[in-house]
Amino acid sequence: MIRIIRDRITAVISEWNLDLQCLVGSKEIVAIHFGAQMVGDGYELYLSGHTWYDGHDLWLLDEQWSPKRNYISLGRESLEFDKLRILEAYENVLKNELTTSKALYQDFIVVIGETERLK
Repeated sequence: MIRIIRDRITAVISEWNLDLQCLVGSKEIVAIHFGAQMVGDGYELYLSGHTWYDGHDLWLLDEQWSPKRNYISLGRESLEFDKLRILEAYENVLKNELTTSKALYQDFIVVIGETERLK
């Protein structure tokens, strides 16, 4: 079942990569935050871009960019897993993405979850 969730996460990130391409070369957005939260019908993923980063939570209050489609549901099946398991799958997919799409992410500080900095 977690494989289905990973596949959904991969699809969401692929969709967001198209939106992130418009930020390549821009000096305005310096940090991007990949988040997940539980809602009534399952976990959902969201992405935000920020003009500054401080290593604490304050920078998260200053959202300046988001993709065209945000807060994307992973489906009711995702409720079978706790948030740590969802974040672990999310992080693993993102680590792979950072490796395979280096040019897209090279100018960003990349954070997943609360404050887990990946790059």
